[in-house]
Amino acid sequence: MFSGKFEKSKDNSKTKSKPKSKGHRFAETKAKKTDRDVISYEDVPLEDYELEKTEMSPAAVKKIIISVCVVLAAGLVVFAFANRDRLSPESIANWWTYDVLGNAGNGYPVSITGTEVNTNNFVLSDGHIAYASDTSFVTLNSSGSDIFSTQLKYSKPILVSNKNMFLTYDLGGKGYEVNSLDKQLFASNTDDDIYTADIASNGVYAIVTEGNGYLSTLLAFNKDNNRIFKYSFSEYYITSVTLNSNGTGCAATGITTENGKVISAVYMLDFSKQEPEQVIKIDGDVIIASKYLTDNRVALVGNTASYVVKKGDENFVTNSYESMTLSNYYFNMDTLTYAVALSRSGDGRSCSVYTYDLNGSQKSKIDTDSKADAISVYKDKIALLDGNTANVYNTKGDKVFATETGAGSKNIILSSDTTAYVLSVNQIRFIELNNNQKATEKVATDDKA
Repeated sequence: MFSGKFEKSKDNSKTKSKPKSKGHRFAETKAKKTDRDVISYEDVPLEDYELEKTEMSPAAVKKIIISVCVVLAAGLVVFAFANRDRLSPESIANWWTYDVLGNAGNGYPVSITGTEVNTNNFVLSDGHIAYASDTSFVTLNSSGSDIFSTQLKYSKPILVSNKNMFLTYDLGGKGYEVNSLDKQLFASNTDDDIYTADIASNGVYAIVTEGNGYLSTLLAFNKDNNRIFKYSFSEYYITSVTLNSNGTGCAATGITTENGKVISAVYMLDFSKQEPEQVIKIDGDVIIASKYLTDNRVALVGNTASYVVKKGDENFVTNSYESMTLSNYYFNMDTLTYAVALSRSGDGRSCSVYTYDLNGSQKSKIDTDSKADAISVYKDKIALLDGNTANVYNTKGDKVFATETGAGSKNIILSSDTTAYVLSVNQIRFIELNNNQKATEKVATDDKA
């Protein structure tokens, strides 16, 4: 009897037309459903939605996880390669110790210790600021807290650095000391007055002094402060010295006069040999700064031109300043380039900035209306300090930022594409680069001074 009623109901469902009212839609669907019907979410009660979810297979999940890991690993490899020089065990340890675990400090701005910091006695090393004032050598972490400080008793302190090795000497005096990021390694005195000095990242350092019977004498010491080399110059007063990357040799530049004409020379010295490997003469210019860009190429900045000399090659590249006046310069070891800011007006205003690669080939030229009281380069960004304003350009010639740096600004160091540290007369500031002055115009490419 039950089956007869069921069959009748089934027959009626095939022959009777049903009204298509919204109130009977679900009932009609239920009546017509077969094993091959597809159920829409509109036809399922809300409480049954969870039963309709499609589960992802374990194999698919595993494949997605592996793909994400591969992408992340590739990104880390690219990052590590791009920053290989900064990812040494020492750099990582210092970052963890002084920036992660260290006291956060009060943050920047930070008042300087002492009364004055010379413009060039202000450096950024692996994210840490170091400076030498008239009274102290100080290192700071990224939050502005002191990492290390020691008292200086020098009349004219000069700071040179290489990564986290720092040499401070008394220009025209006899005292000097070597410091790491967090401690003093050595302090001593020379027999004669110090002219110039340099230090390598492995702790080898060189000091040039008055000659004691010669015009100049160069002394080189290993990281244990044992003298490994001495050379006395009888023909030239040494004006600059730069060590190669492993501290096995140096380039020393000197000056003399012949028949009333200025002559500079570059001595290529190997600390394992008694005599210079090479002496290169440059007529009519005074070399004021030098830097090894690679172990066989040295960039030189003179009063009238810049140069690149190659070890073992008597020929060298000359980039003349033409009628312009040197305003400032910068050696960028991250990109193995150097930059010179040249004043077109001759009084420090309206600077053109030229960048050159390790071969001495021009990479870019930017004509600005800015002074270059200080210059800093980070990747493709070039910052010029003009009074209390940082004008930042890209290598295409666009002024991308014009940022107020605060009263008494003396030096600027770019720390990224958008940040910088500023040295003023009494403090160190950390600034975000922005356009608080109009900086959207295209800088002129022609000399309009």
